[in-house]
Amino acid sequence: MAAALNHHRKIIMRDQFMRTARITAAALIACLPSFASAGEAAALCATAEQKAQITPLYAGTTVPPPFMAAQKLGLPEGIIASALPPAQATGVSGAAFSKVWISLQGWDQALTLVLKGTNVFEIHGRIPAGVPSTKSPFFNLQAAEAGLGGHLRPDLIGAIYAVNLVGAEGPMRGVTFVDQQGEGMFGVYLPESREPSPALVAQFDRTQALMAAMPRLCQP
Repeated sequence: MAAALNHHRKIIMRDQFMRTARITAAALIACLPSFASAGEAAALCATAEQKAQITPLYAGTTVPPPFMAAQKLGLPEGIIASALPPAQATGVSGAAFSKVWISLQGWDQALTLVLKGTNVFEIHGRIPAGVPSTKSPFFNLQAAEAGLGGHLRPDLIGAIYAVNLVGAEGPMRGVTFVDQQGEGMFGVYLPESREPSPALVAQFDRTQALMAAMPRLCQP
């Protein structure tokens, strides 16, 4: 009889241990995304040493766009943008892609830049709407016969920056998308000259204000 009771107690203790282990594992798994997100965000923010490299390049009255500074300094474009004041580069997480993309559709004109190696592709035209694929991670652009079209991967976007700078050829206003390592993917800019259209500037300002109201990616 005693042996049977001992055996029963061991079974109960084993079951309790397994339940506790399962609960603990589930809790740890649930926490993993937040830890990963925090780590990814930190990796996309310039360190003090990197800021010391970047700041002198943006001390003048005319400055380069982040993708050009990235080539000059050998740093990812996202790291460059993260070191700039919020008024010059407003950064948000890639999770904001849908809201930002909808805002870009409100621009009357846009110039999309895609840098691939030493090549620069320019696509003129309005930003089209898009829908997430039901079969893959792609975001399918609903483009007309001409202009921007294709299939994007929002899940691979690490950060998005609204950039508002003055370059050697005039104002530079646009939104640049970088991957999870901070490398530039593509950018959408106003096709500006030295005398930018007030209507286009207002449309960009609305997009930047939208992003400024979101959680900031990097702290000063």
